[in-house]
This record gives sequence, C-alpha cells and structure tokens, in this order.
Amino acid sequence: MNPFNRIRDFFRKPAMIGTPPSRRPMWHDPAAHARDFARRYSDLVNYHVESRMMELGLPTGRIGFPDPDQGGAWHTFFPHAGKGGVVFGEGIGVDSGVFNPDLLKDDYGRRAGRLFERSRLRDRLDAIIAHEYEEQRTGSHVAALKAAPRTTLPISDRAREIARAMEKGWKGW
Repeated sequence: MNPFNRIRDFFRKPAMIGTPPSRRPMWHDPAAHARDFARRYSDLVNYHVESRMMELGLPTGRIGFPDPDQGGAWHTFFPHAGKGGVVFGEGIGVDSGVFNPDLLKDDYGRRAGRLFERSRLRDRLDAIIAHEYEEQRTGSHVAALKAAPRTTLPISDRAREIARAMEKGWKGW
C-alpha cells in the first residue's frame, strides 16, 4: 500500500452517523415549519397561551373555545390553522402563525413583517392576543387594527409597536 494513502486515511473524518443532510427534511416554507412545530408541541404551547391570556387579564369566558379537530376539547392554541389568531363566538384562540416569521409580511407590509420576525415569541403572542381581543370586542378586523395599539391589556411595548405597524401597513383598506 502506498504510504501516502495511509497518511491521507489517518486524517479522514469518520463516517457520518445518522441521516445525511441530503435526506433530512428541508423547511423552505416558514408556514409549514411553524405548523409542524406547533403540532409537535401543541399541548405545551396551549398551556403557555392560556397562561398568558390569564396574565393579561382576559375574562375567563373569552379564553379559548372547543376545538372540533380534537374531539371538542377546550383549547386556546390551534396548531392546524396559520393565520395568527382567531375569534370564535366569545372565545379567542392563537394558532401556529405565532411561530411563522413571515406571517405579517404579505398583508401588513415590510415594517410590520420585519418587527414580527425579529420579536420574541412573547411579544408576538401579546400582539396577536391584543388584536384578537379587540376584534372580538369591536366585531371588526379594521376596528381591531385601530384599537389594538391602544388596548387596555397590559401587553409589552414591543407588542404595541407590532400592532401599530399592523395598523399602518394594512393593505386591505
């Protein structure tokens, strides 16, 4: 055997263990990745969303609603939807959109999209809860856009900034 081959073989890295990168799922779609994450951790996220709604002082009757996808069990987090949040009757829910960094880019403009993308999960969650709370209270998405930045809920300053950017960037006027 050639002595140079032995030297070359000495410096070679060992074979890879596990699935090669070319065979791993590639998440080029942030919304699909958000839904996948939300589905895997839905119980923990549901607990966190419910806790945050209680911390913000939402009335008990507005926290969540029955989820038909899960046998009618009461939930505040809905992993299969991806709009950010939802109002159903008196109840308010959050969905996998809270994990999607691209959630606001198309409908609310670049500034709102960038703010949402670069914000902590808690600030994103506060902004969504405030918007859905105001939408349930006012009965209108457009009215909620105006009311959310000035909501009486004790949301974070960053969440208020996101809500203001949503109001200014809304493309559905």
